Amino acid sequence: MSKYLWVFFFAFVFYANAQDAEEFNSIYTKTYLETAQKDFEKAIEIADSLYSISETPYFKTKSLMLSASLYQQSGDIKKSIEFALKSEKLISETKDYVWISKVYGFLGSQYRMIGLFNQSKKYTDLAFENAEKIAEVEMSYSTRGMLVQEMAFREIEQNNYHKAIEYLELSTKYFEKISQNRDYLIAQNEQLMGGSYLKLKNYNSSLNYYKRALGSYGDLPDNYMKGLIYDGLARNYLRTGDLEKAKVYLTNAEKIAASSNYLELKNEVYETSQEYFLAVKDMENLASAKDKKDSVSEQIAQKKISFLDDSFDEIKQENSLFKQDLDLKNKVLIGAVLLFLLGMTYFFYEKRKQKKTIWVIKEILDKLEQNDEQRNAVVSLERNYLEESVETESVENENNVRMTSLTEEKLLQKLEEFEASELFTQNSISLSSLATYCETNTKYLSYIINTYKKQDFNNYINELRVNYIIKKLNQDTLYRKYKIATLAEEAGFSSQNKFATVFKKITTISPSLFIKYLEEDIKEISV
Repeated sequence: MSKYLWVFFFAFVFYANAQDAEEFNSIYTKTYLETAQKDFEKAIEIADSLYSISETPYFKTKSLMLSASLYQQSGDIKKSIEFALKSEKLISETKDYVWISKVYGFLGSQYRMIGLFNQSKKYTDLAFENAEKIAEVEMSYSTRGMLVQEMAFREIEQNNYHKAIEYLELSTKYFEKISQNRDYLIAQNEQLMGGSYLKLKNYNSSLNYYKRALGSYGDLPDNYMKGLIYDGLARNYLRTGDLEKAKVYLTNAEKIAASSNYLELKNEVYETSQEYFLAVKDMENLASAKDKKDSVSEQIAQKKISFLDDSFDEIKQENSLFKQDLDLKNKVLIGAVLLFLLGMTYFFYEKRKQKKTIWVIKEILDKLEQNDEQRNAVVSLERNYLEESVETESVENENNVRMTSLTEEKLLQKLEEFEASELFTQNSISLSSLATYCETNTKYLSYIINTYKKQDFNNYINELRVNYIIKKLNQDTLYRKYKIATLAEEAGFSSQNKFATVFKKITTISPSLFIKYLEEDIKEISV
């Protein structure tokens, strides 16, 4: 379940049930205000004082769960679960079904967020069973609605979006039966429905749900959920090609994320920023957005790893004492931890690799653009240099080639015309045929290419062909649909393998990977 939703629920239940404990209620209110002011450390300190003045399991549970929710907001899952498990032991001794279902639901949410879905389902099901026993009808419906919403979250994180939509529709039916905070809770479901339809690429439905959710939140101060709504609207407009509207909503989402402690919100917004900067071909800001997202993703991962590592250490201690009694569940948990750590290592390796590839592509495209703009100026400077430093009479150079400066100038002009003509894409082009085109002999032509192009004839032609294909791929999206063999033939290479080998030698990237990074769906391979 969303972090903001749980905090909201805690606020509601505290207010409704703490009226008979004046001191407790006063301290809780102070804690809530500190949280609203983003003073996390002070809020935790005050929440701890609640526990010290509590004498019954009922109030001890409330104080522990308040601390758990505060740690949840900060992203410290280990601490959050630790306080919730303490609450479970206390509240299970009572028949307070509101708080029993609340604690179980909270644990279900926490285990879902670290990927332990079976454990999450276990606690969520227990919570729902107890919610059905709540005597106060409206509270029962409200609690069941939130728990069904948590089930939807679990399906979303497993990419079961159709099933998630079914749960959200059921959750809305429960919320429609209550009066207090009815519209607010339904709006949260609308935001989640928008996200699910977005994943299913049903942009019309997604936009409608996000707009309805924004209408409900419009008058409220900026918060976590409002940031997610803006982010969802931005993604919809990006997918439908309305970059202007996408930028407006993305800016609003970035503003909320910048002042928020919610790492998940930052993670979502930075991912959308990458998609936007890719769409507008702003490679510098794209790299910056990737750095921010990688940093947040690493923080989230580290918090999850911290919890799993501690669990792993506890299992190892049990092994030393009860080595013969280690059950299958513990073995599975150990395996899950190891797989998770390996997965995270591979994840960050791939991120660094993809970031490097983006910069390589950017440099290639920038270099080609600069070469086009500077070619005439460079050739002009070379000519001036020749005219000023070499007399028009024939001179012998270090390669024993006798040539006048006027001949060199003529050959450089001919090569410039040749590069602009695209004759190099002809499969039959050779040194002798190019010499004929330039109205000279192969000895003179080889000297000019070696001296001014800094390479031999074959590498010179190959580089022209590869740059030609790169320009086509960058400027004409139709070329990205062609097979590699077709591109090779278009450039004048004798085979697909030779084209791929030369392309990678010049760019350090294979043709297929280069095309992937030019496509609009780069977000799916770099996120």
